[in-house]
Amino acid sequence: MPITFDTIDFDEFHLIDLPKRIEAGSGALAAHDLAGVDTLGFKTPDGAAFTYVPSPDTVEIWSGDAAADTVVHMSREDFSDYANELRTCFGLLYAGKAEVSRGDFGWWERWEPALRALYHDRPIIDPSSLGLGDDLTRSFTLDASDAELRDRLESHGFLHIQDVFTADEVASFSAEVDTAKAAARPDDGASWWATQADGSEVCCRVIYLGRQSSLINGLGDDPRLRRIAAIGGSGLEPENDCLDGVSVVIKNPDVTAGLSDLPWHRDCGLGGHSVLCPSVAVGIQLDRASAEAGQLHFVAGSHRGSSHPLKPGEEQTQPVAAIDAEPGDVTVHFGHVLHVAPPPTGEGPFRRAMYVTYTRPETMEFIGEGKGYNDVLFEHDGQVHSVEELTVST
Repeated sequence: MPITFDTIDFDEFHLIDLPKRIEAGSGALAAHDLAGVDTLGFKTPDGAAFTYVPSPDTVEIWSGDAAADTVVHMSREDFSDYANELRTCFGLLYAGKAEVSRGDFGWWERWEPALRALYHDRPIIDPSSLGLGDDLTRSFTLDASDAELRDRLESHGFLHIQDVFTADEVASFSAEVDTAKAAARPDDGASWWATQADGSEVCCRVIYLGRQSSLINGLGDDPRLRRIAAIGGSGLEPENDCLDGVSVVIKNPDVTAGLSDLPWHRDCGLGGHSVLCPSVAVGIQLDRASAEAGQLHFVAGSHRGSSHPLKPGEEQTQPVAAIDAEPGDVTVHFGHVLHVAPPPTGEGPFRRAMYVTYTRPETMEFIGEGKGYNDVLFEHDGQVHSVEELTVST
């Protein structure tokens, strides 16, 4: 069935619908996450405003914004998209569709899991309490049964499968990636760029690789990848023509600006969780993945609900898996699992990983050909910036 969303009326939602949800239990679901958190207000251009006030057992909704420590301005239409989770706070920030007039963006971000509990009854989880054990970096091969792979993916949110592609296949993929990277330009809208400490601009991602390579365009139908995608959910299809298509992540050293090194995030972090998820991203490793090369890390179990991105030092208290992988291995993850790829620490070669992502056909119909949530990253000046760069500039 087609994906549709009802328009949410700003006043009716806050005066009637949300109080009913809070009374039915979503207030208690959110309250435990809000101890010591500042109040948050939303305000529309016509002056309508409501403030979210946490208490030990629930969240109260007050009319006006006088009591709000942080106030977010957005249009009624954009609030409807926000409440429907078609955009998150990050998606609205990048699109320039919300302004924090009091307080700061960080407090709005801090509220996001609680708001999703209020709006969608989505639980806020602590992955460290899920009892996933110590064997977080266990790897598999394609000799494992579908049931074994599915159990691991569903419980942890990610997989590492060794020796999926041969050395010759990896060499062919690498050649196609090298050609695409050489043709990329900072203003082409089909690549991401970052700035290194010496001021040089470097390409850190190329999207829609299938437009340039028939070899890569057909990867989504490879029977090995089809099998892996089916483990994540039935009926999923490759995103060749939307949502960045097949893309490649290229790690670079000494980056000082741009999004070469994504912070802790979810693939639905800009919005569209109910549109995009479940999605399964298969990362084909073109180079060795290690701490020195800028390897991928996952928070095991974080796909089971909302949870906060990790702060420095919290990795020791959470079930974080750093994936060591070889060329030809693949990583597999649900779009909603928290993951990060820190900067490389060695001398190189640095990690390159090509991603083939699978999602529902109705998702691709909703999004439209050539479009995706990441498009909003180019809104400001054609360059992909970090959140810190945007919040400082505004």
